[in-house]
Amino acid sequence: MNTLIKAIVLSVSASVMGASVFAAPQENHNQPKHVNQHKKQVDQHKKQPLVQKAQTQKHTVKPSRDWKAGQVIPSQYRKGHSVDHKKYSNLTKPAKNQQWVKVNNDYVLINTVNHKIIKTIKG
Repeated sequence: MNTLIKAIVLSVSASVMGASVFAAPQENHNQPKHVNQHKKQVDQHKKQPLVQKAQTQKHTVKPSRDWKAGQVIPSQYRKGHSVDHKKYSNLTKPAKNQQWVKVNNDYVLINTVNHKIIKTIKG
């Protein structure tokens, strides 16, 4: 009788243990496919900035080409390389409170009081 009770207890405990194994969280066997898809997306994103970088490098910024008379010169160019008009035949003599400044091989005549551009000459 004792053996029969042990056998019943053992079979009931085995069935309970088996049920808990089935209720345990399942591993995702589709993970390698997902990882491969994600890797492809990341590779595509890495390729795009390289194309955009190549396009932006072709265009060089020449701010003095876009400046016009009457505009205020940006502060980083106000104390630029001052030019003596006597050394260059195409530069006129600046009046009072005026100064020639060389920016990107262009010559800009500015008013030193209000920092407005008076004239630009392409260099």
